[in-house]
Amino acid sequence: MKSFIKSSLTIIAILMLAVIVTSCASTGGSKGEIQPGEYIGQYDESMTPENSCVIYFSFPGNFEATFKQINPELDIDEQHFDYGLMELRNWTVFKPCKPGSRYMLTKLRGSMGGGFVRYNWDMTFKPNQQVLVIDVPKEPGVYCYNIIFGEDVARAASLGNVYNPPKPDDPDVKYMTGTVKAADSEFRKLYGQTPWYDAYLAKKDKILNP
Repeated sequence: MKSFIKSSLTIIAILMLAVIVTSCASTGGSKGEIQPGEYIGQYDESMTPENSCVIYFSFPGNFEATFKQINPELDIDEQHFDYGLMELRNWTVFKPCKPGSRYMLTKLRGSMGGGFVRYNWDMTFKPNQQVLVIDVPKEPGVYCYNIIFGEDVARAASLGNVYNPPKPDDPDVKYMTGTVKAADSEFRKLYGQTPWYDAYLAKKDKILNP
């Protein structure tokens, strides 16, 4: 039994090391080595950091999530996210949107827990069930909403409560600086070789060096 436990711990340690090495490798390299972002061609390129917004946050615990723009003064927009089973942070990086947009969570599916207890959720929200609404600032730019735990949102929904997201870019919010710093590789992957990655870098520097 002890031998089995020791072997299991060794395997876990090797897997964790592999994840760390892969993560470090993905954030390395000079700016000249940045590859074209995966979002290129998937949004209106006239939407730039000078006239639009990109919001992002970590959304752990979820398998998928959908947000719908509900500000009646702006065009309808829907942004859907699928998360891999091995993803830990579940980066949720929006495509460019209009300043002043309001994105309501309309679909959430996920699972959280460990051992013998696991909490699963698969929820669809109607227009009057505004459990989570993210208000996009009225000034153009890139904004971080830190970490939003899927389990907390699901529990709030099950109780008929509203979940209030963190204030964007607030360096005093717990984990904010770490979240902004860790998002670099995801922004590079999605917005590489676009003005949005440069805007993210500028905002990151501003938050980390106020």
